[in-house]
Amino acid sequence: MTLTLRSLLAFAALAAAAPKPPRATTTADYVIVGAGPAGFVLAEYLTRDPRLKVVLLEAGPDGDTDPVLTTPAEFIHTGKYMWPYFSQPDPNLGGETPNIVQGRALGGGTACNAMLYCRGSASVFDEWARISGNPGLRWSSMLNSFKATTHWQDGQNINYIQPVNTSMVGNGPLEITRQRELLTLDKPFADKLQATFNLPQIDSQSGNGIGVTQGLQSIRASNSTRQYAYNTFGYLASRRPNFELHHDAWVMKIGFTNTTADKVTYNDTLTGTVNTIKAKEIIVSAGAINSPQILMLSGVGPANQLRALGIPVVKDIPQVGKNLVDHHYAVVQYEAKSQVDTFWQLFENHTRNAIETAKYQANGDGLFGNIVGDVSGAFRLPDSVFAGKGTFHKSLPADRPHMVFQYFAGPFLPGPNVSMVSAFAAVVQPEGSGHITLASANYRDAPLIHSNYWGSAADKAAVVWGYKQLRAIFRSSEIFGKYLVRELNPGEDVVTDDQLWKGIQKTSNSWHHPIGTTALGTVLDANWRVKGLKGLRVVGASAAPKITTCATQATAYAIGHRAALDIAAADRVCLRC
Repeated sequence: MTLTLRSLLAFAALAAAAPKPPRATTTADYVIVGAGPAGFVLAEYLTRDPRLKVVLLEAGPDGDTDPVLTTPAEFIHTGKYMWPYFSQPDPNLGGETPNIVQGRALGGGTACNAMLYCRGSASVFDEWARISGNPGLRWSSMLNSFKATTHWQDGQNINYIQPVNTSMVGNGPLEITRQRELLTLDKPFADKLQATFNLPQIDSQSGNGIGVTQGLQSIRASNSTRQYAYNTFGYLASRRPNFELHHDAWVMKIGFTNTTADKVTYNDTLTGTVNTIKAKEIIVSAGAINSPQILMLSGVGPANQLRALGIPVVKDIPQVGKNLVDHHYAVVQYEAKSQVDTFWQLFENHTRNAIETAKYQANGDGLFGNIVGDVSGAFRLPDSVFAGKGTFHKSLPADRPHMVFQYFAGPFLPGPNVSMVSAFAAVVQPEGSGHITLASANYRDAPLIHSNYWGSAADKAAVVWGYKQLRAIFRSSEIFGKYLVRELNPGEDVVTDDQLWKGIQKTSNSWHHPIGTTALGTVLDANWRVKGLKGLRVVGASAAPKITTCATQATAYAIGHRAALDIAAADRVCLRC
């Protein structure tokens, strides 16, 4: 597909162009930092009260008409819309530095992710409620937030069976769909997972944590284009005169009068000017990496670290930047036979590319309209895996899996120029956690991310066991004999446990779901306020005290909705004006 054709298609896919932002103001009722899913949901709800002025700042650009962003299969090429973050050398990985890139655009991670939509195990949210003291975070309540942010639309002429409980969605802006057609390996991999681990096929949005799913996605059913935070909640807010949106607005710090947050200073990177907005309330919604960074740059965090960098301390909160938890994984990768649907067929096979381009251009059909492989299995491990390694994993509630296997019809790792498929084994709720610190007092310097892969003996035992099982699944006759040519990673010559562990260390990476670094219950009170300060809240993935059991996109939207209700109740905001 040429750039011209892709551009035409992208423009046609957009429901309506969002209005241009008004001239920058210097005062507001609410300034929201970070235009990801939580930030845009907050903006849409708070601007329903016409008495309020709401300003939303995003460091990244507006990519709304970029076909690389709007076309689902192009998600692997969205690197220019990401913060290029890397973990510090991890001793658990022999010094490797896996990337932990995060969304940097209007829409945040939803602008550049793989569009998976799932909610995970219900008991996680009940635990959030207990930790935070906020009963609105219980599953029974959060389900209303999940519904309020989504609606269901099935595609036409879908000829496969998949359990979808449509009562689990509502009438919200975000469209949830399933892929139009299955790919070559989808059903064989799903069937093998079900048979191997005796798993049911589940709906991924009903509070089920354990089972096999051919996933749901935030893709528009009518033309197979990306549905994300900006072209849903952002468009709604942008129609209102009391909303102001600024992209390429890189926040430098939050300012305080005594212990009250009352202003935000940002660099308009398009003009090179520094601007300050005074606000009655500041809400940081910049993700689990950037949110603690902004707080620390502003003097909120571990006092000894801030003083060492010459940052005046506003509030000593040692837990800022702690409790970094992510879904880490290890990869197996295989060369695929010529009949298998893969990304290589889409982007390197010119004949197939022309066929798929024509399909997608006509009505959104074909490989360009999906993420090319979306089957996962979530399951618990035998207690014997954790023998002598503590009780953390064994004591997790019964609805929570220990591990997820995820398949992808393309490479997760660099490899030869051949058609490839890959999969990973991810520990869903790791025992170990990492932390984030500042590299300097300069906002332009990336923070230091200490990810702590496989941070306990039990986490290591889990990934080793899972990696062996995943490798065995792909080496089974049902898959290897029919669809695969050879094992590229870890490689046929890897046979001993020591070799296997080194293979895991080399292939470990992030599913890019970091959470918890400004958590409810430690950094935040039950109404999302930073403890001991006034005028400052944090909303989004960084506020989650425990990680969910699947991809976190759906939860980020729901957090935004729940927080909007809580803030509106506390601040007397009219959401039905």
